[in-house]
Amino acid sequence: MAKRKNVRVEMNRPIELQGPRGASQGVVRDFSPGGCRIEQPEAKVHCGMRLTLRLSLPDRREPIEIKPAVVTWTGKDSFGVEFLSLSQDIRARVKMVYDLLLEAQSSAESERVISLPSVSWT
Repeated sequence: MAKRKNVRVEMNRPIELQGPRGASQGVVRDFSPGGCRIEQPEAKVHCGMRLTLRLSLPDRREPIEIKPAVVTWTGKDSFGVEFLSLSQDIRARVKMVYDLLLEAQSSAESERVISLPSVSWT
């Protein structure tokens, strides 16, 4: 198995998959600009299979379409895909979301700030 080009960031987003065996749904569990891990119990995919993915990223409502994505590994309840070619716009959006998630997940606990609205504790 080839070494990953990017660190994966945690994600929990629904994804729609379209392949030669029809449409299905799964959940993206980790993500990078070059690929992702999709959780889908009893997935009917195999290595080398090409898929079209529709993924709603946390930055906007409208999903992105990634086509083609190729299955690179399979496991019991999940599988990995590599994004083969992304348009310039989609690549920029994926990279922006990835960078934000990476920064949020790699910050030390002491650096994280949580803002709450004014609260009266009486």
